[in-house]
Amino acid sequence: MSVLLLLTGALLSGPLWMLKFGGLDLETHWSQARRTPDRPLVEAAADEALIQVYAARTYGWRGAFADHCWVAVREPGAARFVIYEVIGWRQWRGLPVVSQSSAPPNRSWYGNPARLLGEVRGAEATALLPKLEAAVASYPAPQFYRVWPGPNSNTFVAHVLREVPELGVALPPTAIGKDFPQGPWLQSTPGGKGLQLTLWGLAGVSMGWHEGVRLQWLSLEMGVNPWKGEAYWPGIGTISLW
Repeated sequence: MSVLLLLTGALLSGPLWMLKFGGLDLETHWSQARRTPDRPLVEAAADEALIQVYAARTYGWRGAFADHCWVAVREPGAARFVIYEVIGWRQWRGLPVVSQSSAPPNRSWYGNPARLLGEVRGAEATALLPKLEAAVASYPAPQFYRVWPGPNSNTFVAHVLREVPELGVALPPTAIGKDFPQGPWLQSTPGGKGLQLTLWGLAGVSMGWHEGVRLQWLSLEMGVNPWKGEAYWPGIGTISLW
């Protein structure tokens, strides 16, 4: 028991650091928080397809722990992006939690800037569009949302990435909910080149080319990726080692 308490305390050090030094806006009401892009979007040519995966810190104190992730798609020749994401309040209104909207793909999430996690452009993106749309439609929890341990917005994006491993995107350790199982306890990592053993998304271990080696406890995740020169710590996220 003492070992688990020490582990829990160590893993909580990252969120506590973020609360103190992470620059989180803990005062602005959500209705006043900014939802506009922080920087210009570097787009592909107008006639090219584009698939992007983004993450941003969640609103308020929860941003010390977790990200909100989404997928943005632009079809060839389209003037706007389509954003696929899960939004929890839709459940309370009796709506499917999976949202499809048109918005700038890199807009802030209630005051927190978006980070591009990965993208596919051009002919490769065009070929993947039907597979991605099928993955969105096959999400197994379209009517249910739970902040912790899932299923939530990150569970949805992880499902899409597992169904479309060609995207090759690894979700950050702060994407709490990505490990919530939609089937057996043993599943592929979101990046598609690894395996993960998880107990309801609360505890587990994963190893993959894109994720490295990661350990989860109470959905908090730490690890290291020697192939990419990265370390992972709860709250803080991805740390470049070299």
